[in-house]
Amino acid sequence: MDRLLLSLCLIFLSLAAGHAAQHLLCIPRPRLESIRKRLQTFAVFCLIPCSAMLSLWGLPSPDSRLLALPFLGIASWIWGGLLSLRVARALHLDTPRTGSFYCCGTFSNLGAVGALVSVMFFGEKAIAIVALFRICEEMFYFGISFPVARRLGGGEGAFRLRSFRPDPVLLILTALGLGLALNMLGVPRPAPLGSVAAAAMLLATVLFLFAIGLGLRLSRISCYAREAAALAIVKFIGVPLLLVPLAALAGLGSIDGGLPLRVVTVLSCMPVAMTALVPPALFGLDVDMANALWIFSTLALVVILPVLYFVLPLL
Repeated sequence: MDRLLLSLCLIFLSLAAGHAAQHLLCIPRPRLESIRKRLQTFAVFCLIPCSAMLSLWGLPSPDSRLLALPFLGIASWIWGGLLSLRVARALHLDTPRTGSFYCCGTFSNLGAVGALVSVMFFGEKAIAIVALFRICEEMFYFGISFPVARRLGGGEGAFRLRSFRPDPVLLILTALGLGLALNMLGVPRPAPLGSVAAAAMLLATVLFLFAIGLGLRLSRISCYAREAAALAIVKFIGVPLLLVPLAALAGLGSIDGGLPLRVVTVLSCMPVAMTALVPPALFGLDVDMANALWIFSTLALVVILPVLYFVLPLL
């Protein structure tokens, strides 16, 4: 129970601190945006890759069945997107709202919230599993999800891969490759680096969520209660119903006491990623709805995490 409460406190106190800072600090909005982006960049492209590399390095005797993790990640994003499009059609959403709903359905917060919850529930070993699950994340988002969002937005705004900083993405993949290479070469990882990996992940999460709080705007969220409820069904019921059985069929439940299966279960229930707010702004979709769905899904962790806490020991 302490781990559950600590996870919730870290998530919401980091958000609240950032939200309070934007009102209490007399910083011009452009300067605040610059600070926010720098904090997010440092967390996502420095701390998280470093943590994942160290964790993969120390992963004991990797089981070949863990190779299913990247495919499970891809399956979760495809399925979340398809469900979102189907539900958007059932709700009779117009094209801009359908595009935003699709983005919120396919983008999940794995790197910050998913990794944090996994570490708090299972310890440092979970970081490597999270890293393998999301190893194709950037390529899928920028190669598939962004073009789909652009098409739903009527093609507004030219999509160029350079706009999305492929060099930092390459940096992430290099860090993961380095960790796996050191592991396979049998290079022993110094014991203190396990604690460094966990600390780096926690710091990355706090900085990332604090940065989100700096730009958080709570206006108009009540206008999208129907869409938020529908998205909750997609994110917290529809995706896990497919992903957890697939992970079990892949044999993840028989590895390391079922740890990979439990981590995949956590990752299948994560809220909307902050990245989901980017395509609506670029391609003329409904930005207000995307913002509202992100807030609603993040607040839903107050319910989702206690449910996970009691369900995970049963797997």
